[in-house]
Amino acid sequence: MNRSDAVELHLERFDRARHDRGSFDCGVDALNTYLKTSLGQQHRRDVTRGYVLADDRGRVAGFFTLSAGLLRVGAIPGGHGFPVRMPLPTTLLGRLAVDLAFRGRGLGERMLVEALRLAVETSEIVASAVIEVDAKDESARAFYQNYGFQSLPDDREHMYLPMATARKVFEEGR
Repeated sequence: MNRSDAVELHLERFDRARHDRGSFDCGVDALNTYLKTSLGQQHRRDVTRGYVLADDRGRVAGFFTLSAGLLRVGAIPGGHGFPVRMPLPTTLLGRLAVDLAFRGRGLGERMLVEALRLAVETSEIVASAVIEVDAKDESARAFYQNYGFQSLPDDREHMYLPMATARKVFEEGR
């Protein structure tokens, strides 16, 4: 059994002083570097909010980020009944990554569900009509598609999920 299999992980808001990012390796250099060098600064400047799955000692097993965005209604096929004249406020799921040592435990799904839950809860305070994500590759696109995200016509990897759909998932107790 891998030592990481027995570790209890908790979802926490990112804390640069508490969370050990030094050993994090998801296999994608850009995501590793972002966690280690940029997330703290962006978090502090209110550009994004980071959330981590971490053990009691602060070792990061995975992370995701959320921030606000805007999307033109015309970008969404069929418009989903949104007013055409205004841009839609969105919640951007900017990054999501799992350390290689923790793969195969469903942590990507766990973090996505938590990100959607936070987006739904936040949308009750600050309006957000859509959750959007930029999948990094075809595998990531298939992952998000499995949860109801749809590709936008401008780019297959640029995907969205209406907030109303996400809200229904939590009301039905997915």
